[in-house]
Amino acid sequence: MRGSGKLFMAGMVLAVASATGLSGCSSTASSTSATGLSRSDASKYQYSGEVYLLRGLANVFSTGLDDMNAKFARRGIKSSVDNHSVWNALADDIVARAAAGQVSYPIIIMGHSLGGNASVQMARYLGDKGIKVSYVASFDPTITTQPGPNVLEVDNFYLPNKPDGQATNIVVEGPGFAGQVVNIDVRPMAGVDHFNIEKQAQLQDRVMTKAIRYMTPRPVATERESGN
Repeated sequence: MRGSGKLFMAGMVLAVASATGLSGCSSTASSTSATGLSRSDASKYQYSGEVYLLRGLANVFSTGLDDMNAKFARRGIKSSVDNHSVWNALADDIVARAAAGQVSYPIIIMGHSLGGNASVQMARYLGDKGIKVSYVASFDPTITTQPGPNVLEVDNFYLPNKPDGQATNIVVEGPGFAGQVVNIDVRPMAGVDHFNIEKQAQLQDRVMTKAIRYMTPRPVATERESGN
């Protein structure tokens, strides 16, 4: 696939260079910026977009996604967290609402483990229906997946799943894909494993910051401004 090897190596270099952490994980925006991750007052801003968070095999393991769901809500962002098994139903709901002009873009999809697999699969399915997906983030998926040409950007945080250090749980470019895929080996992060990768604050900050950059903040009208 075009450029997939280069992007894979870019992710490897990023992870190695970061040593005990990952570069770009913290937001530099101030707490007064509508686009800053540090903002947590949903009474002042609401954002365009819809965020879908997909858990892994059992709902008891991917609790980091529940934390992210709460963080998105505190920032005035519409998000939901569900088991990976319902991704098709979620996608069909988006398709139906898109036909009625009821979808708020951008669409963001994130998932852990089997939910990481499903995040790319859901994005690809939406592409087959003509729907754009701005950003996908997967946390240690279990298989290799391929985003379609409707996806702008994918970040995949993974631990190599082979004893020799090789990985079959990366994201590679699908046919016609012209966006950006970055696979990031998180082994330099001490203590990170398959069951806590999505709970890492710096990874959550990284993907949430990227998601917010695709969105448009809208000030929430106060009672005085709305005439009530």
